[in-house]
Amino acid sequence: MPSERCLSIQEMLTGQRLCHSESHNDSVLAALNQQRSDGILCDITLIAEEQKFHAHKAVLAACSDYFRAMFSLCMVESGADEVNLHGVTSLGLKQALEFAYTGQILLEPGVIQDVLAAGSHLQLLELLNLCSHYLIQVE
Repeated sequence: MPSERCLSIQEMLTGQRLCHSESHNDSVLAALNQQRSDGILCDITLIAEEQKFHAHKAVLAACSDYFRAMFSLCMVESGADEVNLHGVTSLGLKQALEFAYTGQILLEPGVIQDVLAAGSHLQLLELLNLCSHYLIQVE
């Protein structure tokens, strides 16, 4: 028997119905990640250990209070095209950016400390949460 969806009172009165795409969020993030990989439409270059990484300020600010403050307050970095990040390794930053753009990260013993340091420094709370789960399962 097919399932039927009952209309709410508001839908019956106005004819309005909220429709939701299951794939839209993932496809937008995937497109932004592809732009980052291709180096197009990026508006910031992050530098760690002299290695450069292209990114989008909006994506970074959406994931991190650190970047939100950096790009939206009257800080020198808010108008900069490049930002040199101290206290973050290039490996840690690479992994943190991968997580910001995909929601996934490949964790392994050799990189966990770099990822934790980058996640902590850049205030990527979801990344720190994943690292914590990884460490608990490894022990």
